[in-house]
Amino acid sequence: MRETAVRHVDVFTDEIFSGNPLTVIPEAEGLSDSQMQQIASEFGTPETAFILASEGHDYRLRIFSPIKEIPFAGHPIIGAAHVFVSEISKSHGRRLMHETGIGVLQIDVMGDQPPHKLIMDQGKPRILGKLDEEHLKGLCDALTLDRKGTSSDSSPQIISTGLPQLFIQVNGLGDLSHLSPDFNKITKIENELGLTGVGVFTLETVNSDASAHLRFFVPSIGISEDAAAGSAAGGLGAYMAINGLATKERLRDFSIEQGFEMGRPSRLYVEVQLKDDAPQNVRVGGYSVTVSKGVINLQ
Repeated sequence: MRETAVRHVDVFTDEIFSGNPLTVIPEAEGLSDSQMQQIASEFGTPETAFILASEGHDYRLRIFSPIKEIPFAGHPIIGAAHVFVSEISKSHGRRLMHETGIGVLQIDVMGDQPPHKLIMDQGKPRILGKLDEEHLKGLCDALTLDRKGTSSDSSPQIISTGLPQLFIQVNGLGDLSHLSPDFNKITKIENELGLTGVGVFTLETVNSDASAHLRFFVPSIGISEDAAAGSAAGGLGAYMAINGLATKERLRDFSIEQGFEMGRPSRLYVEVQLKDDAPQNVRVGGYSVTVSKGVINLQ
């Protein structure tokens, strides 16, 4: 019988029982792929992060949803870095380099004392296309979204800062709260378009200092709705830059709120760096809090 340490972390929040829950295995050496998937399925959090040794970098990270491994996701990266800084390296005020399924990424550890704000680089923003009329009609049907509720300020687009994701803007918080997603239909759209998630957002916010309010659905990987999605926050930041939904000054440092409809309010900080008015680099970060520590008994 092998005992393996496990941590439960709430990410993109500084309060327990809010933000996005994450399971972290801080010493994952020796675990097989099947064991990692079994652990992720057993705990059932949106994702489980496995920290492994790396040659030349601080650590290597593998990420599993309850049903499959995924190459990149924001809240597991931030939550795993929180555990690494808090328990393994005791690092502060420096830069971490870690391996992911999309390459080596950096995380800046802000502040001399915990809680640390952790800011991660994401993949280079890529515009992968707009939504055609047929798929837009199907998406509105899948979300039970009245076309009158969609904003005329921008059209639905597929953006990637690591994962291809679709973003659609609606007029206000009421339109978001009234969504009743059909997850089978959303999964079909994800599979047809090669997506990992659909983000629906509005510029109307609960908190006056936030710039956007987001809901994010990823049923294709076993996550019906995400309470705080770092990858989606990065993609949304790029979308807002491309469509002129925020000033250049605001894009340098703003926040996105998420998870309110799930009773798990979250705050994600976003920085979009521009070159010739186009998004060149996106950084996303926030705070995390450890909820519990324990062990798993493995055969």
